[in-house]
Amino acid sequence: MLKIQVLVQQFSTPSRCFSSLRKQTIAPKMVTAAVSSSAADAGNNVLGEGIRTTYGIGSDVTIRWGLLKCKVVPPAKNGKAQTWEQYRKTTEKDRQQLRKQFAERLEVIAYPERERRRIVGVALGVVAVALGAYLVSKGASPLQRAWVAPPLVFSLGFIDSSIQGLCTESWAGAWDVDDTGLEYMPNKDVAERIQQKVLRMYIRDSVISTGLLAAFCFWPL
Repeated sequence: MLKIQVLVQQFSTPSRCFSSLRKQTIAPKMVTAAVSSSAADAGNNVLGEGIRTTYGIGSDVTIRWGLLKCKVVPPAKNGKAQTWEQYRKTTEKDRQQLRKQFAERLEVIAYPERERRRIVGVALGVVAVALGAYLVSKGASPLQRAWVAPPLVFSLGFIDSSIQGLCTESWAGAWDVDDTGLEYMPNKDVAERIQQKVLRMYIRDSVISTGLLAAFCFWPL
């Protein structure tokens, strides 16, 4: 009977009831969010949500060749296989240094991925040149010559991404500093500064590719 009276007193008013429920359910979630979402706040946009949904952040998945969702396979240690968590733990000191460098340089892509993107960009550039030469040899009209646009645009995008160390994953507030998985950046300020740099890169690439395409399409044959 005494126990029932105590419970009735605790929840006798809406304010007490709300306060009690808040302590039990809401507070822990808010603490978790405060710890994990400071940089994620910069990714609260349609593109960022798409990246988080497609690739995930904070797991053994990363982006390779600019688009592919790949599972990270840790190297063996002393002849024994490692889990992703074990590998991340043993390499954390190196990753801390890389995070500092990437924050200073405003970059988001690990060097192995930058090299992969350079290869893709050069390959697409070769395709664009070969296709352009073929269209010119056939006396293609300006509209037909516009078929060179896809490989040209993506070639410039991949090459510039490789040089600048930037890509769209920054719009989720995330980066991959050592090619072992996407993770959130250290804070919202760094994420937003990188996002602005990415936006400038895309604008620059769009202007260059549009100019090159226009010159190729309307140059008299």
